[in-house]
Amino acid sequence: MLKERGINKLLKKFINLVTFTDLPFRKKFLLFSGGALFWLIMVTAIGWITMFDMSAKSRQMVEVIWPQEKTANIVIRKLRGANISAKNIAIFKDPSVISANYRRAKGTLQDSRYYLRTMLSGGQIIDHNRATGQFSEPFHVTRITDPDKRRIIETVIDDINQLDGIVDEIANIGSANNKMGIEEKIAVYDNLTREAVTIMNDYAINVGKEWQKFTLAMKKRLSIGIISISIIFFISAILSAVFGILISRSLTRPIKAITAQIKALSAGGLNLTKKLEVSSHDEIGTLSNEFNSLMDTIEHVASFKKTIEEDESIEDIYMRLGKTFRDELDITDCIIYEVFNSKNSMKVVYPPEAEGKEIYCERDVQIDCEMCRAKRTGHVVSSLEYPDICKHYIDAKPHVCIPIIVGGNVGGVVQVICKEGDSCDPESLEKKITKARQYIVEAQPVLEAKRLMRTLKESSFKDALTGLYNRRFLEESYEGLVAGIIRRGTVIGLLMCDLDFFKETNDVYGHDVGDMVLKEAADKIKRSVRTSDLVIRYGGEEFLVLLIDTHPEDSPEVAEKIRHAVEETKVKITGGFIQKTISIGISEFPSDTHNFWEAIKYADVALYKAKERGRNRVVRFAHDMWTGDRY
Repeated sequence: MLKERGINKLLKKFINLVTFTDLPFRKKFLLFSGGALFWLIMVTAIGWITMFDMSAKSRQMVEVIWPQEKTANIVIRKLRGANISAKNIAIFKDPSVISANYRRAKGTLQDSRYYLRTMLSGGQIIDHNRATGQFSEPFHVTRITDPDKRRIIETVIDDINQLDGIVDEIANIGSANNKMGIEEKIAVYDNLTREAVTIMNDYAINVGKEWQKFTLAMKKRLSIGIISISIIFFISAILSAVFGILISRSLTRPIKAITAQIKALSAGGLNLTKKLEVSSHDEIGTLSNEFNSLMDTIEHVASFKKTIEEDESIEDIYMRLGKTFRDELDITDCIIYEVFNSKNSMKVVYPPEAEGKEIYCERDVQIDCEMCRAKRTGHVVSSLEYPDICKHYIDAKPHVCIPIIVGGNVGGVVQVICKEGDSCDPESLEKKITKARQYIVEAQPVLEAKRLMRTLKESSFKDALTGLYNRRFLEESYEGLVAGIIRRGTVIGLLMCDLDFFKETNDVYGHDVGDMVLKEAADKIKRSVRTSDLVIRYGGEEFLVLLIDTHPEDSPEVAEKIRHAVEETKVKITGGFIQKTISIGISEFPSDTHNFWEAIKYADVALYKAKERGRNRVVRFAHDMWTGDRY
């Protein structure tokens, strides 16, 4: 009995040793990787051996056999061509034709003799087509060492030498216009050519048979390589599957308890308040603690995202984000900037009282946001690793700047400042920054949606061509504007502007030029008034200018400024430029009427009077211009 127990114990220890059961995870993976690497080396070695062997054989065929076969075929073609030229000498009587065929036959035979001698000695061959004058791609022929092959080539060279002499005889007979005996010479030439071609053809066939032997040998070597690789791959696959199963079992056993707890946690829906019970202080216990901490973070982040989705404005989101950093992450000093890419600027949105002020960064950063390193690069910028990383940071306290990515671009920057008394060691700050980035990631899609809605709302109030406010904007906002004017007891100057003869511009130059004129006119009008004034594209070529809080009777002066600016503007077109003028009608609210829209109608009436009086002028509304019913 004791002996049997000892045997079982040894057997179990052996099995544990073979299956890596008693080894740490690190050693298990190292041994498993080592085994996989061994079989990979075996497969690679067989593949390399097969590849090198086939490569050597292929090189021999390509560098030796193929050039010989190709040269033999070239010589056959040359000999047949020379035969045709020799017969043409006998057929034609024209001396020039006879001379041309003689030269062609002699040259072709000379090429054939040169190619064959190159095969005997080795060298480069460049095939020359004497009919077209073209040269083929050069190739190299290795020296023939086989005595039988050399004897065959030498025999053909002797035949070519005889053919060369017969060509001379045929040419002499043809030149003398004595065709007697030429048929016998042609017959001898044909027989000798046929003999040389037959010899070279047999030579090419014999060389070609070596290709067949090479193909069979390559198939055999390839089959052996494939079978060897398949066997090794099959063995390695079985061993990998066996050891993979054994190692996976040893990995799953220690975490079954946590798996059961996670399943219980997920049953019936995710309950983030339910925590894992920590029953040990080992790696599994550490994992449980980290899991509980993760659940806490997920719970708060999920609650944060749900809350900001219900916030009314982007400003509310920035305020909530800043307060979360302060209350939940213990980040006591935090600045949040919103980036406006269209204006290349950024402003402080948290804390709101810091807007427009120079706090930790130069004021110019808010004017030109490209000066901000985090905005420009889209990367986290930390002075803990590189103290002087940002040259526009003007405080000595450590800082970390985190970009907020909105719509693929940097839409904001969160700046975290380490004050005295804060925990600013790298490890502690890194944890805070990691959690802060989780909140930022959750806020990014909400900010993107809110910014998009804001942009869509703004775009509905803007004219796409000129960038000015449109008539809808005036209809939506005039009540607040009028209430402010009445409350302050000031005046709105209304300038109704209309480009003169604008239809002719579209008719003569086209709508593209008309659009250019409108854009230039809109720009000149906007530049001629204050930033607090409103310029509205009222329709077509009409612009309405609202001079906010202006002094009574100051409107004509501004109108003249606009008229002069438009008159002096030269719009470049193909072949020159054009100049337009503008007519302006003026009224004032509430000086002329206490009805805002009636004041606009008065300005329109004054505009028509300016048109009637010759255009390119400014006319102030007078009550005698309006004789109809009230607006």
